[in-house]
Amino acid sequence: MRHAFQTPRTVRATCSAVIALSATAGSAMAGGFEVREQSTYFQGMSFAGAAAGGSSLSSMFWNPAAAGYAEQGLSFESGYSLIIPRADVTVEEVNGVPVELTGFGALDTSVDFGRDALVPASYMAYRLSNDLVLAMSINSQFGLSTKSDSKQWAGDILGRTSKVFSVNAAPTIAYQIAPGVQVGAGLQLQYFDLVRFSSAVPVAGRPTAALDGDDFGVGFTLGVNFTPAAGTSIGIGYRSSISHDLKGDFSTPGPTFPISADLDLPEKITASLIQAIMPGVRASATVEWTNWSRLGVIPINGAPQPTSLDFQWEDGWYFAVGGEYDYSADLTLRAGFAYEISPIDDPSQRLVQLPDDDRYWLSAGASYKVGDVMGLLRDATVDLAYSHVFVDEGNFERHPAAAAAPVFTGSTESAVDIISIGIRSKL
Repeated sequence: MRHAFQTPRTVRATCSAVIALSATAGSAMAGGFEVREQSTYFQGMSFAGAAAGGSSLSSMFWNPAAAGYAEQGLSFESGYSLIIPRADVTVEEVNGVPVELTGFGALDTSVDFGRDALVPASYMAYRLSNDLVLAMSINSQFGLSTKSDSKQWAGDILGRTSKVFSVNAAPTIAYQIAPGVQVGAGLQLQYFDLVRFSSAVPVAGRPTAALDGDDFGVGFTLGVNFTPAAGTSIGIGYRSSISHDLKGDFSTPGPTFPISADLDLPEKITASLIQAIMPGVRASATVEWTNWSRLGVIPINGAPQPTSLDFQWEDGWYFAVGGEYDYSADLTLRAGFAYEISPIDDPSQRLVQLPDDDRYWLSAGASYKVGDVMGLLRDATVDLAYSHVFVDEGNFERHPAAAAAPVFTGSTESAVDIISIGIRSKL
């Protein structure tokens, strides 16, 4: 039987700039997907207990009240996480026809979008009095860097590269309002930059599109921490949504269009517990909700034709349990497990540059007290962590926004390794 469908040459001829716009902008907004790796210390427990304070100043990322655990004087903490992902995406059908029976079958049908990334996070706190602490955190909470490893991919009209960068500075104050009860609040000052975005490179006449836009937004953080009994710490933290009015230029092989998009990044609530089981042994747990359904449908203003980004994602959930053991006065060992419910649960929601699905985290970590370092750092502690993230296999069904564009369906298979090192010290 001879199947009726458009050849790649026909598709190229009929796909206008709006197709490229829709594909690239969608991937760029998916770059808002959160970067979880904000703490070497808590990564060792799959982020169990992350909002409950304790020995790590990085807890203030999830709960600003946790800054109240800072010791006398000036304390700081920095961590660096190397993210090593694998994100295999395979085109299986075009308009319901097996890809090998179409003109797309002559191209690469399977590619890897994973690209290594280094994520830094830094924290600083100064105790002004027994009850009051001033602190600051600098993080990259949202970001994405993906690129197809083939220039001859059958699905390149759906997107080929994406790169999003953000920096979030959060000046914070924590105050003990009663014995065992601390509250905290802070500002979020966030720069969000859509550095580069293209649906294809000019190979064999395929359309090219690039978008460069940025914005500065403001949000806030709130939190509370309870220590109802010795060895028990409970923390609840809230990071607000931040609105960005992204403005930039959308470039095509022909004209360049000034465009804008209103993007509301999701807020999140994190609740954590740290409980001493026996001397030197502590258990921890975390539950987290992220309002990814806020993304909804995002209109693109200034496009050659009216278009929008139809995410329609669900809310995300994260559940983690872990523990730590003081092996000696200087060495602490950690381990943790987490289950993460992805906001993407339908093939029509899954972007090829972001083939996300439900995840399972296995983590291990350790801390070692090294003491004073070269007369510059006091009471320094080095943290190490490793995580392997198993990602469920998924499917995608994507249709670029043009009548002549075909429907691509296929499968995704992903996994992530994360190696992190950090240092905690005083000045």
